Amino acid sequence: MSKQSKKTTNRAAHPWVIDGIDYGPAIAAAGDLAAWAFDLAAKDVADWPEGRRRVRAARRYVLARLRGKHPSSTPFEDVLFTAGLLARIFEADVGLGMVDIVAILDEFGLPTEVVPLRRRAQHGARVLVRPPLVPLHPRPAGTSALPEPCEECGELPRFRNAA
Repeated sequence: MSKQSKKTTNRAAHPWVIDGIDYGPAIAAAGDLAAWAFDLAAKDVADWPEGRRRVRAARRYVLARLRGKHPSSTPFEDVLFTAGLLARIFEADVGLGMVDIVAILDEFGLPTEVVPLRRRAQHGARVLVRPPLVPLHPRPAGTSALPEPCEECGELPRFRNAA
């Protein structure tokens, strides 16, 4: 058998071997990571039947896509719900940063627009209280806050805000 036909046969038998590189372990690791993430999501909605159904549907869809299959229908609402749930879990419970959350969701093929642009304030977080502002040059008590009227026309001067 020639070298070219062996390479073609090998590629047809194992689609995860590309140009002699075996991507099988990476694909398996991505599948394991996805299964772990969906287990977290399922645990989070364990007492909510509709949430469990949505997570199961999204799990089936994503894991099939990671295996190279193309499901005939896409459960858009379920995938979007689960992506938002995973983003919240990764941020609040796991403590991942926004960049890591986006990278994981993108690797799974989930929408990344559900990731907030900024970190939300955590419950129970300390809030810093600013001291009250004190004017640098306090006015004497007898001065008026308004300017004096114009001597020629008698009207108060008007100031415009340039912003």
